[in-house]
Amino acid sequence: GLPGTGKTHTLCAIGHRLVEAGRRVLCTPAYRLVQDLMAAKRDFDLPRALRKLDHFDFLLIDDEL
Repeated sequence: GLPGTGKTHTLCAIGHRLVEAGRRVLCTPAYRLVQDLMAAKRDFDLPRALRKLDHFDFLLIDDEL
């Protein structure tokens, strides 16, 4: 969607509700997730990085944050 339409605000509201409901949530910008996974792959540590993500019930990935 276009900038200023409330996508990030909506994502944060959803994340807040999930946390209130006792769910484990990771909210991260897409660029950071990609960088972290690429670094883990480079360091031959990708399986551990993916297992770390498995600890969350939801991954909320935004283009900004």
